[in-house]
Amino acid sequence: MKFSLKALLMTGTALAAAFPSTAMANEAGDDVETILVVAARESRTSKGATNLPLDLMETPQSVTVIGRDFMERFGLKDVNKLLNLTTGVNVEEVETDRTYYNARGFDIKSMQVDGIGLPFNWNVVGALDTVIYERVEVIRGANGLLTGTGNPSGTINYVRKRPTNDFQAYGEASFGSWDRKRLEVDVSGPLTESGSWAGRFVGAVESGDSYLNLYENDRTVFYGVIDGQLGDNATVTFGFTQQDNKSDGVLWGALPMLDASGKQTEFDVSSSTSMNWTFWNTKSKTAFAELTYLLPAGWEAKAVVTWNQYDEPSELFYTYSSPAYDSETGLGLYGYPGKYFAGSERWLLDATLTGDLQIGGRAHEMVFGINAAHSDSIYDQEDAPFTDPAWGALPSFPGWSGNEIGRPDFANETRQGDWTDKVARFYGAGNFHLSDSLSLIAGFNAIHVKTEGVSFDEPMDREEDKISPYVGVTWSVLENVNLYASYSDIYEAQSETDAFLKPLGAAVGKSYEAGVKAEWFDKRLYTSFAIFKADQDNFAEWVGYNDDGIGYYKGIDIRSKGFEIEAAGRISEDWTIQAGYTDFSLKDPDGNQSRTFIPRKTFNLGTSLEVPMIEGLSLGGTLKWQEAMHLEAAGGTIRQKAFTLISLTAAYDVTENVEIGFNVDNLTDEKYLTSLYWDQAFYGAPRNVMARLKVRY
Repeated sequence: MKFSLKALLMTGTALAAAFPSTAMANEAGDDVETILVVAARESRTSKGATNLPLDLMETPQSVTVIGRDFMERFGLKDVNKLLNLTTGVNVEEVETDRTYYNARGFDIKSMQVDGIGLPFNWNVVGALDTVIYERVEVIRGANGLLTGTGNPSGTINYVRKRPTNDFQAYGEASFGSWDRKRLEVDVSGPLTESGSWAGRFVGAVESGDSYLNLYENDRTVFYGVIDGQLGDNATVTFGFTQQDNKSDGVLWGALPMLDASGKQTEFDVSSSTSMNWTFWNTKSKTAFAELTYLLPAGWEAKAVVTWNQYDEPSELFYTYSSPAYDSETGLGLYGYPGKYFAGSERWLLDATLTGDLQIGGRAHEMVFGINAAHSDSIYDQEDAPFTDPAWGALPSFPGWSGNEIGRPDFANETRQGDWTDKVARFYGAGNFHLSDSLSLIAGFNAIHVKTEGVSFDEPMDREEDKISPYVGVTWSVLENVNLYASYSDIYEAQSETDAFLKPLGAAVGKSYEAGVKAEWFDKRLYTSFAIFKADQDNFAEWVGYNDDGIGYYKGIDIRSKGFEIEAAGRISEDWTIQAGYTDFSLKDPDGNQSRTFIPRKTFNLGTSLEVPMIEGLSLGGTLKWQEAMHLEAAGGTIRQKAFTLISLTAAYDVTENVEIGFNVDNLTDEKYLTSLYWDQAFYGAPRNVMARLKVRY
């Protein structure tokens, strides 16, 4: 075991001792001050679409909220697992440590933390842990009003855990297939007897092997946050997060999917083209500070400063076929080694002014904001001598042990990329209540984007400006039934380059959505139905590698249209459900299907039942189905048939404070490819089990 369970336990114990006891806090009674930052959070409120205080029924877009209980119940310890059970989201695990997400046919490039957009950050390297998040919101459709990017796929908003007014703590240990081990702790509560200051510490360590040959992954994450009151009107919050991913025996590229005859290959699910010296590590540090000030007449000013440093060292081994892989002999593969370092430092400032405006005898919620982001990025490369065997023909595959090619003598470090991204924008929006049942949500986003620097000796300089409108309307036709419609311009500054390493420029277009939302069973169950259409021009589509081995893209014009159905909440006091179905088409201007590697029809279900006959016992399961997909590659067609993944979970409260449970993933041992994004792919995990012990205080 490569991490110290003792160290994490000692940290959690020390922090628990730092909090005043529950008894002392209770003695304060009514004199305990309310922590404004904590009290203002509502579990069903999302500001992701407009930064206005809109709940799900009032938001004129499709929104899915995955809460903490759902994550814990189904063992969703990383973001990939979580998003794979989110309505309309497709997870593209193209390599062991690189993942893309898409929705409605477009790549999701809008990421937020606590409602603040993170520019220049859309693919995920390494497994992003969920332990520090209270919930994850996915707003589907164009969302340029808040993030400034206006991507028609959607926005992922990660909502961090915050300190609680009452002391609470838990520790959890998990053990599972392939020697996976995990320990996590969460300690929260007031730091002063008055309750005006509170803190929280969250940490997790995970380590183990994998079903894939050679692959190992260790993950460490910790998060600390303190908030408190400054006088009667101001609150401050300070937080810091660090996550380390260390992966060995990694895939760069994946398995050859076509042989010399154009026939699709078939391998064991554990097959890997990696070598035992490869690694792909990431370290991300984030610090943030918030100041909130209550102004007269109920208005609120808020400023958030965020700093992030990201390091990504790697030594990788890529395999390719030349001219083609021979499935009879296993020959035809060649190697491509590389040593790389990617790094970035980002600063982000977001300031908002929110409040009610009295017009026509009604209160209308308003928001105005400014946002500035600065990101410096570098990309270094070291090459192996061309006389090294790593560049040559490889032994017959499969059957590799990982020792076939030794680690090359990497040398001649070269800075291949050095650039700066800057974003400045101003936005505003209002929720205008035209009547008791009709609301108009209107806003704008003015953005300025500038990039300076070089990538592979080619200039990346660009400068663009755009003003985009956002309009939505909601109509409460019945007490618990709302109709809605929304429109947004699409403007997305893209960093992708063409075959000549020139920036593609921005993708532009329009996005439309309409639907109905309803609440049932005393508002315990939420349902929605949406239809959507999006037209996007100059969308960056992956093509392949140029003669120098550098990946490039081309701009394409595509239209997406379809519908989504979703239900979430409690059918009864004991039965919870979260389910969704998506069906869409994606075509070019000539009517041809585009991006066929994305499944057009998907269905997801997560449900849990507290068994009435046995107190403390709960049973549940998840199901993810997707239809067949294919990719037209240079040597033929790669196909993945429709498949279903089923997982089961059970938990039992041994005492009021002790819970045991287990999860079984891929119950039917389905064999499937994780992605057809490229013409190489690998197989998903077979059936596996994770058991856990959780102690609460």
